Amino acid sequence: MIKTTGMVSVFFAVFCLLLCPVSSKGAGQAALYDNKVNDLQQGMSLKECISIALSKNLSILKRQYEQEAAHFDSEATWKQMLPRLSTGYSYTGRRDAATVVIFGHSTTISGHDDYRWDLNIQQPIFYGGLLWNRYKAAKIQVDLASLALSQARNEIVKDTKIAFYQVLKAMRLLEEARAAIRRLRAQLSDVQEFFNIGLRPRTDLLQSQVELSQGRLQLVKARHELELAKNRLNLVLKRPLDAPVILKDEMKECHIDLDLDHLYRLAFAIRPEVHQAQKVVEKAEHEVRIAKSDFFPRIDLTATYSKEGVTPDVSDNPYGDHDMAQVMLNATWELFSWGSSRDKVAAAEARLNEARASLQDVKDHVRYEVKNSFMLLKDAQEGVLVARSALKQAEEDYQLNRARYRQQLASNTDTLDAQSRLTRARSDYFSALALELSALAQLEYAVGKEMTHVQD
Repeated sequence: MIKTTGMVSVFFAVFCLLLCPVSSKGAGQAALYDNKVNDLQQGMSLKECISIALSKNLSILKRQYEQEAAHFDSEATWKQMLPRLSTGYSYTGRRDAATVVIFGHSTTISGHDDYRWDLNIQQPIFYGGLLWNRYKAAKIQVDLASLALSQARNEIVKDTKIAFYQVLKAMRLLEEARAAIRRLRAQLSDVQEFFNIGLRPRTDLLQSQVELSQGRLQLVKARHELELAKNRLNLVLKRPLDAPVILKDEMKECHIDLDLDHLYRLAFAIRPEVHQAQKVVEKAEHEVRIAKSDFFPRIDLTATYSKEGVTPDVSDNPYGDHDMAQVMLNATWELFSWGSSRDKVAAAEARLNEARASLQDVKDHVRYEVKNSFMLLKDAQEGVLVARSALKQAEEDYQLNRARYRQQLASNTDTLDAQSRLTRARSDYFSALALELSALAQLEYAVGKEMTHVQD
């Protein structure tokens, strides 16, 4: 009679376990991953992060100052072609008055003190193209500074996007580590109940406890990785490393079909580095013309008005004219300089050839970066498709093994393995998604344009 009662109690306990699909600790809820993380709903968007990075980055400030300096240099070279106004004042003190003897009579032509004031206007007429080509070279330098600023912006945008997606990835992996612990706790609870009524050996209980400990270790690692990712983003945003990081969840699959040849054309037309190399070639061409200007004469037109007297205010001159005005056309031409002008031209032409070679080298590197980024994006997109399919299968596999274990049709090892596969599948999916978005950011940098705006 006692044995019958004991067997009835055991079967009653098993029956109760089978009727309860979810343990008191929420095992069923743990099996369904919640993609909505509270920290990701009220935080900064990617656009806001990029705006902060651009406003605070020191390289942007440096490029802006370079652009400003190039602008003023250009203005200065332009004004060198305009008339110049200058003035001068001089005093000459003599021990003896200057005299001349004419037909035996001594005549004083200047006193002991001589004061002179000059007003000059000088207009360059012809310098062999020197001033004009200097101005054009300075204008190109302004363009180079502007392109350098665009390049710096592109680099910051790329770095911000990658850091942003790495934080989102780390947040997803941390949440998955927490979900894995909830699933392991639910499994341990089931094993404990089965063990208490004698349906499972102690090895199952120990196995579940070990898996839970390992899950806690993975949670610690996930927290550490999240902190590192936040530090990296704060560094890009030029914020304190311990500043709180709360982001909006913008990690979604991108569905973009791009043509590689079209991307090449875009990169050569938009990429700042290509334009910089082209501008360097143009500047080198002007520098060749500047060097050749030494072969030509230089002509200036000068107008001078001067006053001379014996008093500091040059108001009186008893020895000659009080004031004088004159216009002069002055030409100078260096005829021989031991070949230095020819050497300057040869050096400038060598720098021009160097600039042309650098342009081709830049184009080759841009082509390589575009193709490499394109292939990485394609691989990442395929990886997302594979990871999404594997995740769907892993979720179904876990649910089946979980249900089979509760019906005593599967072992504890099968269930734990299925849980591990589910955790790995979700982690792989989030990693593949972050890799896809980072590859897209790399491709956008290689092309120099947002891919969402590309129309094929």
